Amino acid sequence: MMGETVLFDRYRLVAPAGRGGSAEVWRAIDEESGDEVAVKRLHPVVFADEFGRGRLQREFDALRSVDEPHVVRVRDLRVGDREAILVLDYVDGPSLAGRLAGQSAERPALTPDAACAIVADIAAALTAAHAAGIVHRDVTPGNILLDASGEARLTDFGIAHGSDDAAVTATGLVMGTLRYLAPEQLRGGVSTPSSDLYGLAAVAYELFAGRPAFSPSSPVDLAAAQDAGPAPIERVPPAVDAIVRRSLAVDPTERAADVAAFAASIRAAFADEATVPMAVAPAAAAAAATRPLVAAPASAAVPAVAAARPPVAARGPIAAHHVPAALAAIVGLVLVAALVAAAGRLPIGPFGVGAAPSARPAVHTATPRPTATPQPARNAGAGKGGDHGHGGHDNGNGNEGGD
Repeated sequence: MMGETVLFDRYRLVAPAGRGGSAEVWRAIDEESGDEVAVKRLHPVVFADEFGRGRLQREFDALRSVDEPHVVRVRDLRVGDREAILVLDYVDGPSLAGRLAGQSAERPALTPDAACAIVADIAAALTAAHAAGIVHRDVTPGNILLDASGEARLTDFGIAHGSDDAAVTATGLVMGTLRYLAPEQLRGGVSTPSSDLYGLAAVAYELFAGRPAFSPSSPVDLAAAQDAGPAPIERVPPAVDAIVRRSLAVDPTERAADVAAFAASIRAAFADEATVPMAVAPAAAAAAATRPLVAAPASAAVPAVAAARPPVAARGPIAAHHVPAALAAIVGLVLVAALVAAAGRLPIGPFGVGAAPSARPAVHTATPRPTATPQPARNAGAGKGGDHGHGGHDNGNGNEGGD
């Protein structure tokens, strides 16, 4: 076909799929394998000198060693005098940024269940990258793609580097997307795996809250907002809110131990919230201990969560209507007969049965109470987020957009 571009005699460009500061992304066909791929055409500034070429090769070699299904796989690196490309798997699905576009705190784009799944997927991707000595440095919704099965996949390691490298370019420019930058990155410090944890926590906050943790207009505004800390997340259990905001701490030592621990803690917090113990009234418990009448049948509505029940003071009532009406009538007749018999053996005083008001036997009538209705269990989260909208890589900075 006239006008088609084939790079390095192998990769035929089909359609643009995104653009960033240092690269443009194309959907392409690998004419050797027939596979659909994503081709990042790098800006000449990235490979213009030996330092840039060497950095590209190191990053490519490191990424090739990362074998994790939630990392978009890199396939090939080609560097020429006037053209350099990075070839990756093509993910036919939207970016998370596209999925979140238009959401609000009142109408979040994803359920907590789906948000948990995305956090877990990206934590797995980052864990594998960190084990290979790679820090992503730009964990944002725009660099998270949602594939056809709903799985989240992390891409655009174009600014990834070894964990001992600096977070700024040779010209002193901070690299990364402002809203998700860790405080140490914003201040020109060294990026570490904890910096990626901060980025993931910022993404998690946006997923759960329906709004970004921070909306700065400048690095100075962001620094002030980070020092003040984000507002509480109202849509999730308090434990989840605490975990997310803790990992947005300015001091890296106050964050979670690592991305895996962060994701696991969120899962556990949702699971704990979903366990709702049955309430037992203290009066009923005392009566059962001192006056057992009839053993409850095995099929009675008592869930097997006794070990997880709250303290007695926090338990609710058990209804009297659980005792059959006929049985209650028989018990009442027995009690009346016992009282009559006892009265026949007591002296008759001026106040009736008994010698005096202070010696008069007290008769207490139990007041039936409504049954406490167990709260519905909160879904702990297992599903995957994202829709399967338009194909391609539509991240906020241009999918696979690079630096």
